[in-house]
Amino acid sequence: MSVDRCLDNLDEAIAAAKSLGLDTGAAAATRDTARSRLGFPSTAYVLALAGGTGVGKSTLLNAIAGENVSPAGARRPTTADAVAWVPSSRGRELAGLLRWVGITTVREHAGGALADVAVLDLPDFDSIALEHRERVDALLPRVDAVAWIVDPEKYKDHVMHGGYLTQFAPRIRRQIVVLNRSDLLSPADATRVAEDMRHQLRREGAGDIEVVATRAREGAGGIGELSQWLDSGIEAKRVVASRVAAEAREAARQLAAGAGVLGDAAAPLIEPARRERALSSVSRGALALIDIAGLERQAVAATRFAARRRGAGPLRFVTSAIYRLIGRARAAADPAGFLGRWQLRGSLAPAVEPLRELVASTLPTVPAPLRGALATLSEPASIEGRLARTIDSSLGAEVAGFRVPTSALWSVIGAAQYAVTALLIFLALWFAALFVIHDAPVGSVVLPYLGPVPTPVALLAATLLAGYLLAKLLQLHAGLLGRRWARRVGANVTREVRRRIDDDLLVPLDQFDASRAALQRAAREADDCG
Repeated sequence: MSVDRCLDNLDEAIAAAKSLGLDTGAAAATRDTARSRLGFPSTAYVLALAGGTGVGKSTLLNAIAGENVSPAGARRPTTADAVAWVPSSRGRELAGLLRWVGITTVREHAGGALADVAVLDLPDFDSIALEHRERVDALLPRVDAVAWIVDPEKYKDHVMHGGYLTQFAPRIRRQIVVLNRSDLLSPADATRVAEDMRHQLRREGAGDIEVVATRAREGAGGIGELSQWLDSGIEAKRVVASRVAAEAREAARQLAAGAGVLGDAAAPLIEPARRERALSSVSRGALALIDIAGLERQAVAATRFAARRRGAGPLRFVTSAIYRLIGRARAAADPAGFLGRWQLRGSLAPAVEPLRELVASTLPTVPAPLRGALATLSEPASIEGRLARTIDSSLGAEVAGFRVPTSALWSVIGAAQYAVTALLIFLALWFAALFVIHDAPVGSVVLPYLGPVPTPVALLAATLLAGYLLAKLLQLHAGLLGRRWARRVGANVTREVRRRIDDDLLVPLDQFDASRAALQRAAREADDCG
């Protein structure tokens, strides 16, 4: 994987970690430092000599240089600031890079053996002067390679093993451990100490870092193995690229470890079966507030109300005015308004409780750095707000499609009711005329069981019966259409509410899982950067 792709991969890991609420400051600093390092055109790499007090770093640098580059002495600490030893042919080229690293003291050499290496003599990292260690801490993240300098007395120094090696060994590909002052030991003891050092490094997970023995006080003749390592011909660009890639890899892995997704595939935070049960409980609680049965009654009443307006004949004006005055049309025949008033029928707290308990019970199984972000998702107010918005959006989508059913039959019945009304008016005039003209002849109709019945009375009874039958037919037909529509509306609302609760209510948790999966994927891809 190219260095640029490694850094892009780290960007993806940082973005995923941010969405999980993790602290990405260190990873972002690593990425920015790496990109800055790649921005320098020099083909040389920067090697730091790092070690504790009195291990002979300055003496070692002087032996490498063959001249007195860095002052060495018995009083420690001697090196108060870092000293760079660079080839004179690269002095101008390396000036910007060294300033970025933080080096102000530079010594040049004319030798060609180390033309691709700028060697730094760092302050003692275990110095009694705190500013010396702070200087080391500031410089090490910007160098490309490290030679860890130890001596027979400090080769197991805790500051190096427990601190610097643990931190930087996974991040720097070109490094070596130099057992300096080995002239204090017999050749056999020097070999034994070097082997012990190798075992110690492997136990600490530092890998197979090469260990060499030197006697810097003897000059160039005492640093043969180190000189071979320095002259090994490793291309400077490869050193820089491997350093940057290793930094990116380790930063991505640390973010993944913080999220608990380093290694095996990240399982969903909540098991699908538990999730389904909780969402079903939430849906039942929400639908209880929406009141599907009440909605269906409203739908039937709205259909009948629409039928009366078209099929009740002249009386529709009277009945419609009465319903509007008493508020019955709004209260009992307004399914859209009934849905809009769902929040007035109770609290969502019982509905969200199963989901809150589900998320809360998951918290102990989540890595500590993620619990804060996840805890906010389980707050009742947060869940209630999301559920209310989900219900409103689902009901709004359904209400927009509400169309009260209608039928051409209603118009036919309405026309018939007009005819019935006209006949009733005629009969009323007829009866009035009979009261005025007492001797007016009136025919009769013979009816079974009743015998002869005056014609106006029989006609009035037949007209009233026809009006009743027409009204009953209108009511039955409207009720049939209304119940069908009501069942369809109820089913659609139920389905839409459940679908949106399933799809939308746990979107934050789904995004949480997606970010964990993205972070794990970035960490896996980062392994190719090592």
